Amino acid sequence: MLFIVAAKVVLFAKENKPDLTGIYGPDVKTIGIPAISSKVPMPKFAAITNRLAKAGYLMKVAPNVAEKTVAPAERRARLLEELWLDPDVDILVFACGGSGASDVVEVLDWEKLRKRDMRVIGFSDLTIMINMMLHKGVGHPYSGPVLTTLSYSSQAAVNRMRDMMNDKPSEVKLKPIKAAEKNINGLAMGGLLERLHRLANKGILNDLAGRILFIENTKRYAHRTEELLNDMIAKGVFNKAAGVVICDFNANAPKSKTIEILNNFASKIPCPVYAQFPYGHIPETSIIDFRRPLVITPEGILSWQK
Repeated sequence: MLFIVAAKVVLFAKENKPDLTGIYGPDVKTIGIPAISSKVPMPKFAAITNRLAKAGYLMKVAPNVAEKTVAPAERRARLLEELWLDPDVDILVFACGGSGASDVVEVLDWEKLRKRDMRVIGFSDLTIMINMMLHKGVGHPYSGPVLTTLSYSSQAAVNRMRDMMNDKPSEVKLKPIKAAEKNINGLAMGGLLERLHRLANKGILNDLAGRILFIENTKRYAHRTEELLNDMIAKGVFNKAAGVVICDFNANAPKSKTIEILNNFASKIPCPVYAQFPYGHIPETSIIDFRRPLVITPEGILSWQK
């Protein structure tokens, strides 16, 4: 059996968790769940798939999700392709992040994936995958919670996710770091700073012309924040960007040091910079649609367009 169909509701002790009904939009009935990064933490995975089943979703799960060791990159790629092309699957949401996506994107059959305009949600290590989709012009990429992140998402985050996927995204108030003189318009892209830097180093980060780049970071890479940003500045990554939005940086450094680094960064690039968008390795993380235009006012009101 190629895929496990997870639809049975398993009863757990009652938890005060957000209702996940309708979070992927009105036309999604079956979620495809691939795993191309690290080994999946099964207790957390079982809990979140149970909640999705209670919300009315069917799930097709790549068999390597439940395996005790990480499958070779070729096998992870083939299982992802088969889920992508499965006519019963309406959307792909990755099981977890970690590391390993870089190996998989190198062996994916991107021409095969062009056969279907699949919606795909991932972040963290999956920054590699969703930005490669943009670079290749394949599928519909979203940067947003993988399932292990969704397992601890707050009510506010779930509400924003539901609004986005139901075509009525809500406004967000940002903090201007270097405000624009007039509204900035563009399409979103972005993800984990370290993975964006890795793509830039390989020369395969999508062109930022007309794009607003959303950047998050984690404690694991906090000590390299300044180095990574400065290297991307030196490579000219931000030269054509419509704007940059700083999200959660989850830094080990004192807040004052992080603010100093980000203010210094903003002073070195030519585009406006805003902060405090709720996105990253946090319960409040939102979803970012790479195809949906957005507008940010000089005061920092972010509005997604239809």
